[in-house]
Amino acid sequence: MTRKLLLLLSLALGAQTGRAQTPAPATTLAPSDLKIVYFGSSVPFGQGATGKYGYTARYSALLTQRAAAGRGAPWTTANISIPGDNTLKVLERWERDLPPQQGRYVVYALALGNEGIHGGGQPKFDQFKANMQVLIEKARAAGLVPVVTNSYTRNDYTAEDYAFIQQMNLLLHSWAVPTVNLLGAVDDGHGRWAAGYFDDALHPNDRGHAELFHAWVPSLFDALRAGKPLPRHQATAGVPLPGAALRFVPEALVHPFTQVISFRAKAAGTLLTLQDSTSTGQLSLGAQGQLTYTSAKTGQLTSPARVADNQWHQATLTHYFARAETLLYLDGKLVGSLPEQLRTRQLTLGGRQAPAGAQYRNWLFYRAGMTAAEVRALAADSLLKSSLELYAPLDGRQVAPNMFANLAQSTNVLLRIPSPAFGPARRTGAQRLAPAKASK
Repeated sequence: MTRKLLLLLSLALGAQTGRAQTPAPATTLAPSDLKIVYFGSSVPFGQGATGKYGYTARYSALLTQRAAAGRGAPWTTANISIPGDNTLKVLERWERDLPPQQGRYVVYALALGNEGIHGGGQPKFDQFKANMQVLIEKARAAGLVPVVTNSYTRNDYTAEDYAFIQQMNLLLHSWAVPTVNLLGAVDDGHGRWAAGYFDDALHPNDRGHAELFHAWVPSLFDALRAGKPLPRHQATAGVPLPGAALRFVPEALVHPFTQVISFRAKAAGTLLTLQDSTSTGQLSLGAQGQLTYTSAKTGQLTSPARVADNQWHQATLTHYFARAETLLYLDGKLVGSLPEQLRTRQLTLGGRQAPAGAQYRNWLFYRAGMTAAEVRALAADSLLKSSLELYAPLDGRQVAPNMFANLAQSTNVLLRIPSPAFGPARRTGAQRLAPAKASK
């Protein structure tokens, strides 16, 4: 009996020793709350740029510069984009390639071109739409925060292809996910690359990549990390600005942009000034009550309709730096365009030269140009969100600072400037977001 017990004890000890010698399963690492993963195709990979220093690399460098200057978190990035990929290929390699990166944020940088929209039409459009929604949900189910870039240009696109691109981008504007308006950076107006901004028919060159980079809101990921939600359209009563002005200073160099403001006035005066690198442009109401854009470079555009009628109107100024064109819209209708390249440094609403008794609401600033279809959507009170750095409803029913809050997913704020002395600018709206604790 004793020998039998000893044998059983020996077997048990041997089994325990064997289990102890078996390597334990690898511990799953927690995602880094400060890591962004670019997941797309050839353009985010950097194709066409010298040394593959494309728009994603440029944006990563900007994040590093912001962190060094104390303006943003110390972000790290990884790029797992592969030339030729589309939604099908990214879905196929999702489990293999994305989780090992241990990032918290994933940028889906795909486009209808690789999906086969040229010649594929509606079925490829539907495939991209459905698969992109699956990719977004896969990210969220894994505890990741998705960001989506929209479709851009190719030199083989037809008018039908361009229509599909615009339709998809309008959808992306409306989805409950942060998006970046790349088309608004490099579009020649027909869905092709602006002249001088492409390496080949399918890819941008260094200049093209630089324009795509400018479409990114610099503090987007800082705002996401701080838990700032996607903005929703807010009802607003508007605000007067007697004895004061509001100033907006973009967070980084601006090339393409769209500036939107709604106003109500019944007298002449300057609604908005746009400070360029060397001079100042204006949106104003003339002596006859028409809306006028006076360029910081050269030329004027004036609406045929009188708008100093104490009714609400919307003025939209959209600038395509790459194709050197600025377009003025009034209430969603094109007034005209000017050939120019602007480097807008700051914008000021109201001030000493403003129309007496003027009111303002829904001030928006996008880091991309906009198509006529997008401008019409804005005029119909749709809140488009791609590349949105400023959305200030300017609600007079609120008390300061909420009256001047910026609801866009950026950490930028409006500055309030007293008048007539125009003393030191004061921060208003939501205070600049401090680095938040990492989300769980």
